[in-house]
Amino acid sequence: LGLLQVGKSNRDVLTLTPGGPRVVMNVRTFINGRLVQELNDRLEEEPPTPQKSAPRMLMQSTPEKVPAPATERSLQQASECQQKALLEALVASRRFVVFSLPNCPQCDQLESAVAMRGVPVSSIFVKLEKGNPEYPSLKAALAVHAGDCFTFPQVFSDGAYQGGYGEVLGKLESGVFDALFEEQFDATPTTVQRWVDDRPIVIFSLPHCPQCDELRVMLDGRGVPTAKIFMKWDKALPEYQSLKAQLIKMIGRSQFTFPQTFVKSEYQGSFDEVAAKLEAGHFDPILADTFGIVSPAPQVSTPCEQISFDEDF
Repeated sequence: LGLLQVGKSNRDVLTLTPGGPRVVMNVRTFINGRLVQELNDRLEEEPPTPQKSAPRMLMQSTPEKVPAPATERSLQQASECQQKALLEALVASRRFVVFSLPNCPQCDQLESAVAMRGVPVSSIFVKLEKGNPEYPSLKAALAVHAGDCFTFPQVFSDGAYQGGYGEVLGKLESGVFDALFEEQFDATPTTVQRWVDDRPIVIFSLPHCPQCDELRVMLDGRGVPTAKIFMKWDKALPEYQSLKAQLIKMIGRSQFTFPQTFVKSEYQGSFDEVAAKLEAGHFDPILADTFGIVSPAPQVSTPCEQISFDEDF
């Protein structure tokens, strides 16, 4: 705290501070209530204590990002992204699409197999040209699904990758695409008919089918290689309904039980009918011609010895 000094004469009031005395105000002197003199001396103003200026901040504006110059690699990557998007859009727009190459034997074989099923190949085959600048990008887009090493053709169905030549041909022959071809291209399914026509004997069966197992045992007993003539269907597979519909159309029965048998493309009936024909030797000629199975020799009953009776008996 400073010391305040006040006198009767005109004085300045000083304040003692650690930094020395300084004037803080003017003082007026009164005698008998009347102003004697007003000091108009200018107060000594303490020069303002110099303040330390804040350190000057050098504001450096962040430089704007300048796009890197386009290189051959960046342009190629952009092209690959565009081609991938183009490929995915094409796959999504068609229910069945085949990517192939010119002068490709496997592509031609698959094209023939599809055409035989009544599908217009011009609407599903997309031929790529190796000389096209876009070919490497399209091939890279296909490699995402097929792997780094693959051959043509490459097939997609309902947006899903189906595989290459071997996989797709196997699915084609198993009737996997029958329902799709019928819905999309109005193609009549012929898978079951082809199986019947291509085999001298074919028996359609199901898993866990007692009558199917019983017929198999009967044929095994005759030496028939049942693994070659039995075709086991699976109700859980998507193509089962289409195969069953084809079978119903062929046999003319909407209700039936398994097994179902065909011999030389002719329908032989259900289990009871086939078992009776087998016992009667109806299939002996076809078994002999196809598998070399000799017909069982007919059992000849030996006559009983004649019994003589006494005259008295």
